[in-house]
Formats: sequence, C-alpha cells, structure tokens
Amino acid sequence: MADNLLEMAVRHLGSSGLGALGNALGLPDGKSESAFTTGAASVLAGMLNKAGSESGLGALLNMATKSTGMDLSNPADIFTSPDKMTSLQDLGGNIVESLFGDKRDGVLSALTGALGLNGTKGSSLLRIAAPVIMSLVGKLVKSKGLNMEGLAALLLGQKAHIKDKLPPGLLKELGASNLDELAERTVVETTPRQTARAATPPPTVKKSGWGKWLWPLLIALGVLWALNMCAKKERVDDGTGAVITEQDDVIVEETPATPPEETDTTPAPEVTEETDTVVVEDFGQQLRDYLASASRDPNREFPLNIEFPTDGSMPNAASLPDVQTLITIMQENPGLTIAIEGHTDSDGDAGANQKLSEARAQAVMQMLTSAGIDAARVTAVGVGSANPVADNSTEEGKQKNRRIAVKVTAFEQQ
Repeated sequence: MADNLLEMAVRHLGSSGLGALGNALGLPDGKSESAFTTGAASVLAGMLNKAGSESGLGALLNMATKSTGMDLSNPADIFTSPDKMTSLQDLGGNIVESLFGDKRDGVLSALTGALGLNGTKGSSLLRIAAPVIMSLVGKLVKSKGLNMEGLAALLLGQKAHIKDKLPPGLLKELGASNLDELAERTVVETTPRQTARAATPPPTVKKSGWGKWLWPLLIALGVLWALNMCAKKERVDDGTGAVITEQDDVIVEETPATPPEETDTTPAPEVTEETDTVVVEDFGQQLRDYLASASRDPNREFPLNIEFPTDGSMPNAASLPDVQTLITIMQENPGLTIAIEGHTDSDGDAGANQKLSEARAQAVMQMLTSAGIDAARVTAVGVGSANPVADNSTEEGKQKNRRIAVKVTAFEQQ
C-alpha cells in the first residue's frame, strides 16, 4: 500500500502541534486537524499537477531533496514562535508559488471558501502545509532512493487519500474536471529511445552467470570452512594473501574464477538494464579551481556525476548532489554563464541519440532554473554521439562517452 502522506503529516504534528497551529491561525476549536488536512491535500494536488511534465518532476525532486534540511522535529515549538512561523511561511510561500504559479489565487480562494477562513488565514495555512508535506516527501525520496519515476509513483499513490479531502472547485482551478484527469497527466515512464539500442541484447550475462555458478561456489566455500574447522589452529598471513584465521573463527576470502564464456568486461561504474550512470571525481572542486585560475581552457568539460534510467531522461535522487553543487557555484558567481551538454555513445540511431541527449540536458537545466538560476545564464544542448571522448568499440569507452558535461561559456568575476 502506498504511503499516506496526509496521515503521516497529521501524525507528525500530533495533537500538540495541531493545537498550536489552531491557536496561531485562530481556527475554531476542534477544526485544526480537518483544516490542516484540507490544506495538505491541496498541496498534494498541486504536486500532482506539476508532475505532468519531466521538467516539473525534476523541479519537485529538487525541492523535495533540499527540504530534508528543514528542522520540523518540534512543530508545536515552531507554531508558538512568531519568528519561526514567519520563517516557515516564507519557505512555504516559495513552494506554493512553484506549485501553483498563476493559479495560486484561485486555489487559495477555493481553500478559504471551503474552510470559511479569510484570505490571510487561508494563505497562512497553505504556506504551512506546503513545507510540512514537502519535507515528508523529501524524507521518503532520500530513504527509498527514489528517482523521478519513483516520485511520480509516490504522488499517484496519494490519489485515494486526498480524493475526499480536496476543497470543492480546486481541481477546476488546476484545469481538471476530476482527480483521475489530474493524475493521468503525471509522468511515470520515460520516453524510450526507439532504436538506439536495438542491436544490443539485454545484458543478462551477470544473472545467468551467477545462477549457474552459485551452488558450486557455495559447495566450495563449505569445503573450505570444514577444512579450517578441522585444522583448529591459528594461521597467520605470510604476506602472500593467505587466509587469516584466529582459533576457530574463520574468515574466507575467495574469488571464483569467472568461466571464459561468461567473462564480464564491463568496468565500474557500469551500465545495467536499469540505469546509465556516470561517476566523476569531485565535480565542484574541479569547477571552482578552474574559475579561480587565470588561464582557462574554453573547451574544457566538467562532467556531472549523474544517473538516468537507460533510454530515459529523468535523473534520480542520487544525481542531485552535483547538480546542487552547480547551483551553489552559480549563486556564488553571478557572472558565470554555462552550457549543459548531453552526450551518448554511438549505439543505435543517431537521431534518437541526439534527442535523448538533448532531453537529458534540458532536464538538468530545468533543475537549475527551478532553483532560481536565471535561464539566460544556462543553455542546454544535445550533442548525441557526435563528440566522443573515448573509443566506442569498447564498453569502457562507451561508458565515458555517455555523459552530461558543463562548459563555461562566459565568466566575469564580481
């Protein structure tokens, strides 16, 4: 069963938090929980609506990941402190603006009308519910390692929970006649690269290899364990890599020889059926050193440590640290302008590769602009397989060629 975010939020606030919230907003006695639930359901409807595009999902994933830094461990303390309430509502206002945009006033009108609140109280309620819900989503994204598809599935799972909690007229403000129509917009699957890997069979070698050799391996380990138990004596590492045991405790380190016909030559990091992953050493430090240097190569690339579903353009949560680092560097350097370049290997159709690389570059650009970076400072370009940095005839070379690279197009120190 899908996580019920409304129930989780109410449980997190507790009776003391809900009571403090009611007092802070001047809500009628006994109405705090129902009012908060209505506000939180409205926020989730806004998230479902925003999840109707890959760029919207990318922005939601970015917001959710950043929200894990919020300290909402003691809601009652926050709701009874004017300064903390102001700070929370400022944060919530940014989330509400991102979720609803020019539909915000209509959504607020539907909420206040349903609850019988004035505009000020209704706005405060919505701006409090937004960071509470976003924080819970962020914790689930982090704990479950959700990518954008996983986040979409999480939001779709809320449909049954919010169905009877939404204010009348809210869905109309979001341009939907019913909740099912709103949910149908939510992006779940990535757009496949039609023929890009048609000639490459699925990499099932590892699965069949382990299935074939698992029992012989276990039997061999069992024999080794029995021999060591019989010896019942200390064996000391003589520097040749021998097994080390202490009395009857046995530590066995054995690496079975891979059968020649099953040899896996794919280096780490690897491309599996599930993801395309690029691993890079300390992106942030490299870029900062480059900006601090007096002489800068205008063609230098800074690959991001980023992960996409194979043939998909929606990065997962593991990709966000480097993206967040890039956001921070651009905030620190307002005179910095960059290009985001998407690259693929040479497998498959060149046109499909180009479209996929452009979609991935656009997804990263959207994360930057959703975080407040001026769109005029970022361009997204799909290069496809036209600019390899390694030999496409090897798996290692293909892995290097599949990349998202940042290039500095202009930099003025201020």
